[in-house]
Amino acid sequence: MSAVLSQIPPPQLRFMGESDTSFMPVAEQLSATVLEQVGRRDVDLLDIGCGYGRLAYGLRQAGFGGSYRGFDILREHVEWLKEHFAAPDDGARFGFDFVNVHNARYNPGGLPLADVALPYADNSFDCVTAFSVFTHMEEDDVRTYLRRIHPLVREDGIWIATFFSLPDGFSLATQSPQMRYRLTEQVSEHAFIHNPAEPLHVIAYKEAFLRTLFAQEGWELVAHKGGSWLGDPAKGEFQDRFALRKRAAPVALAAPQPEIAAAPPSCNICGSQAFVPGPSGRMASSGAGPCCARCGALERHRVVRQIFLGMPIGYLDWRRGLQFSPDPAQHPAWYRSYEVSVYGGSGSLDIQAIARPDASYDFITLSHVLECIPDDLAAFDELQRVLAPRGLLHIGFGGAQGRALSEDFEAAIDQYGNRHRYGRDVYQRFGCAAKGMGMLAVQGTDPATGVQDVAWLFVNHAPDVALLRGFLLAWDPALTILEQALP
Repeated sequence: MSAVLSQIPPPQLRFMGESDTSFMPVAEQLSATVLEQVGRRDVDLLDIGCGYGRLAYGLRQAGFGGSYRGFDILREHVEWLKEHFAAPDDGARFGFDFVNVHNARYNPGGLPLADVALPYADNSFDCVTAFSVFTHMEEDDVRTYLRRIHPLVREDGIWIATFFSLPDGFSLATQSPQMRYRLTEQVSEHAFIHNPAEPLHVIAYKEAFLRTLFAQEGWELVAHKGGSWLGDPAKGEFQDRFALRKRAAPVALAAPQPEIAAAPPSCNICGSQAFVPGPSGRMASSGAGPCCARCGALERHRVVRQIFLGMPIGYLDWRRGLQFSPDPAQHPAWYRSYEVSVYGGSGSLDIQAIARPDASYDFITLSHVLECIPDDLAAFDELQRVLAPRGLLHIGFGGAQGRALSEDFEAAIDQYGNRHRYGRDVYQRFGCAAKGMGMLAVQGTDPATGVQDVAWLFVNHAPDVALLRGFLLAWDPALTILEQALP
């Protein structure tokens, strides 16, 4: 083996499968792509998801004269590079960092990106790269990366990133048989996956969504090169490559284009555009059919889904979840584990005396449940008891935003068994301040009917109120914070 080959990463680290002889040509091609886009060889470059150093090897071979910092969530690969990459003439120009960020596929024991301090100063880089990184991320994680990296990049800095992107008219039924990865499931309004058993193996996004996301997070699209993965072998690069330029600050999006505004409403849970009357023939207050004909979601379910889509997946997927009463608003795959209690049925738990140890769950959700519980104060105390210190509790109170004060009744007042009507005083009613809990009441709009509803979010860790508020308003400026409370 040559002296050069003796320094490249060993086969067991090369998860992209390059041979000893193909490793350097691949590395040099990556380097050429970056240098051509940037137009200089003396930039300060940050390589996100540096893996086992393919870009670093290519840049060094090309006579790169700037500084390179690579980071990855794979500790073994970073440690190998730290020990073996440097050549005598490299000096301190190349550096590698392990950053313990959570990814369900590659680093399930890591921390949410929002909770990790990146080891770089603001305005440190002229160029950022992310090759085959966002092809393995949920959309909210992508957003979080775009947001966190933005301050690290100098004015007019460039970000070169690859995605699997889809034309706007794409559907599972019409995809080309020539696609390298056949997509089998739509997991959101914008995203499709190849393998439900390994959802982060291949995740593809509609191009229109990516363009909107870039603009929202302060990145201007300056170049786009389609890849061959969609079935066109004439396109040499496999993934779709985007070059983004940093803007001084994120700006408001322009009004939707007429053809987008005129599109039929769809369910943000399953994508269906068919809606029917709700229970007992009920129509939405807007006059539209409120019930999704495919998944059965109602207005409140879609509002909750819209709100939770604004939470980066790294804020959710380490959490142990518990749901009282099944409904489609939550996606169990967002969480590390997910348990559903069905009253009188599967996994039934008594919410007034939950048979679980303290701090058993990091996330609990229930909608239109406490209304039926005789001792709802005891039930709330139990929910708070089994909620972990960084726990998040979501409660749907039917119509609470429209009432100043809560009411109690000795017997059920309707066919649903309701014994309470809640008002905007729920934070005081349940003694949240004395428990050290914070709260946000978040109002969203159902994309199918235009009806508004509210999700009440309680946290054991009061600083999470500001964190959640930032996530949600950046994700959807149309969301409204009706109330914020701190202990």
